[in-house]
Formats: sequence, C-alpha cells, structure tokens
Amino acid sequence: MPRLDGGRGVRELGFSQQILSDLRIAQRRAQADRCEVRVTISGGGFQVDQRAALCSGPFTRSVAGAGDASSTLGGSAPAGMPLSALPAVFYFDSSGAALDSPAGAPADVSITAGQRQIQIVGTTGYVSF
Repeated sequence: MPRLDGGRGVRELGFSQQILSDLRIAQRRAQADRCEVRVTISGGGFQVDQRAALCSGPFTRSVAGAGDASSTLGGSAPAGMPLSALPAVFYFDSSGAALDSPAGAPADVSITAGQRQIQIVGTTGYVSF
C-alpha cells in the first residue's frame, strides 16, 4: 500500500516551481528596466526587490508579478520545507547576469528547495532545475 506524505511532496514541487518561475521573471525585469533586481532567500521564503527609485536608492520596492499588478514576486516556504541558497542574497543586472553584489562580479547561485536544486549560471543568468 502506498504511503502518502500528506501532500508535502506536491507542496514542495509547487513551491520550487514558483521559485524557478519568479527568478526568471526577476531576471527579465532587470533586463527590461535596465536596473538591478535583488533576490533574498532565507529558510522561511524568498523575496524579490527593486530600488526605491528606478536604478537608485535602497532595494525597498517589491517586484510586481507577471499578469497581475497586485501580486509580487516571492513567497513563504511550506511548513517543514528546507530552503537555502549560496549566496543567500544575489542580484540580476541589466544584462540578466547573476551578481554577488550590485555592480559586482558574476556569481553562480545554488538554491536548495526541499528535494530540488535550482542553479543559476552567473555569467548568463540562466535559471534551471
């Protein structure tokens, strides 16, 4: 008889796909606006921010989601789901590359979301499972 995990596997899969999708949108937003976008990942979830004023100031403005102006990129991890990244804070620049700091060097990013690994190639910003 199969053992069910109370839907945990489905929730983890859905959340890891949300991360992947939101990161791709964040990268394209940085390219379209020609300004950096910051991504912060912690054990409780992730968030995506832009600068307060286009291309200047602190990263305090949430990035709007695709298709619905009232939604923003980011979210909270399902209960009990491990979430981590190295580096935990990174940036997409105007070319779409992933950087270790604003105007910094390209940095490969590795994200662990439950049982899934998400990789970002620093020089190109390519996001994949």
